[in-house]
Amino acid sequence: MTSAISSSRAAATGAAHSVIHVINPLWDAQGGSEWRAVEMYKTLGAANRVRLWSRFDPAPIFRERYPVELIRPWLGRWPVGGTFIFVGAYFRVGHWFKVAFPRRTILIYNTHQPDRFAKALARLEAWHRAPVEVVYTSPLLRRLSDRPGPVIESPIDLRKFVPLQARMQRARPFTVGRMSRDVAIKHHQGDADVYNALARAGVAVRVMGGTSLQRQPDEVVAASLLAAGSERSVDFLHGLDCFYYRTSDQWLEAFGRVVFEAMACGLPVVCGRRGGYADYISHGVDGFLFDTNEEAIALMLKLRADPALRDRIGRAARRSVEDLYTGRAWQNKLAFFLPSGREPRASRLASLSDAFNPTPSRLP
Repeated sequence: MTSAISSSRAAATGAAHSVIHVINPLWDAQGGSEWRAVEMYKTLGAANRVRLWSRFDPAPIFRERYPVELIRPWLGRWPVGGTFIFVGAYFRVGHWFKVAFPRRTILIYNTHQPDRFAKALARLEAWHRAPVEVVYTSPLLRRLSDRPGPVIESPIDLRKFVPLQARMQRARPFTVGRMSRDVAIKHHQGDADVYNALARAGVAVRVMGGTSLQRQPDEVVAASLLAAGSERSVDFLHGLDCFYYRTSDQWLEAFGRVVFEAMACGLPVVCGRRGGYADYISHGVDGFLFDTNEEAIALMLKLRADPALRDRIGRAARRSVEDLYTGRAWQNKLAFFLPSGREPRASRLASLSDAFNPTPSRLP
C-alpha cells in the first residue's frame, strides 16, 4: 500500500490536475443518479479528460456500454488528482479517498436525504483541506439546505429524447403512462385509484416500473404494470400520449429526470405539485400540476378529448426543455465542473456547446 500511495501522490501532480473523475455506484439501470453520472461523463468528456468510476458492481448496461473503471483499493486502483465529482450523497465513500489527493471535490446533492447529505459532507471534509463544493440538482433542494451552492440540473440527451412525429395519427387508444424505479416509494398511495378510473373511462394505462403495485388490492390490470427496464425509455415514451408522475408522500422527488425526458419527447405531463420538477412547469402552458386524484383524472381526460391541446402543451414542453439545456446559461453551468486555467473560458464553452447541440425539434 505504501508504494501505491507514493505513486498516487506523484500522479496527482502535473497532467492529473486536469482530469475529471465522475463517481457513482452505477448499480441501478433505472436510477436517475446513474444516468446523470453517465450523461455528465459523455457531455464533459466531449472536450475534456473525464473518467467514470464505481466502487460497487455496475449494472450490465453501464459495464457494457461505457468504460467504467472499478475502484479497488486492495489492488491499488482508485482515482487520483484532478476534480472529483461525487454524483449523489446516498452512497459511502471509502478510505481510499484519503489518498486520492483531489484538487477539487464536488458533491452533487440530488436526492432529498438530509442525514446522508450531512454524513457525506463530514466524511469528505474530514480527509482533505480543500472545501467540498456542493451542487444542487434543483431549486427545491437548494431551498431546503443552508449550505451555499449552485443549482445545476441533471443533463439529458436532447438528441435521443425527441418528439415522435405524427403522434396523433396512430391507431390506438389514448394512452397515459409513467416510468420509474420499481419500488413502492416511487408510487403515490392514490395512483392505483387514478389508473383504475382512467381504465374505466377507456384510457389505456402503461406503468413501467409498476410491478410493485401488484400487491395493492385494486383492479389495476396486471398487463399494464411492466417491469422497470422492460423497454427502452425513449421507446416507452413514444408509445404514450400523456405522461403522469407523482411519488409517495414518504419520498420527495428532488428533480424528476423522467419528467424532463417526457417533456423532451413532446409529451404533455401531468404531475403532482410536490416535487423539484414543479419549479420548471408552467401550469397550463407546458404541462400541468395537480393536488388531488380528481384533478389529475380530470386533466388527463381533458387532454384525451382535445388533441389540439395535447399538441400545444407538448410543443411548449419541448421548447421549455430546449431552453433549459441549451444556450449560454447552460454552458456556464457545465463550465462550473471544468478545471480552472486549463484553456480560455470562451474555448471551453464553445466545446461544450458543440457537444450538447441537440437535434432540432422541428417545433415552431
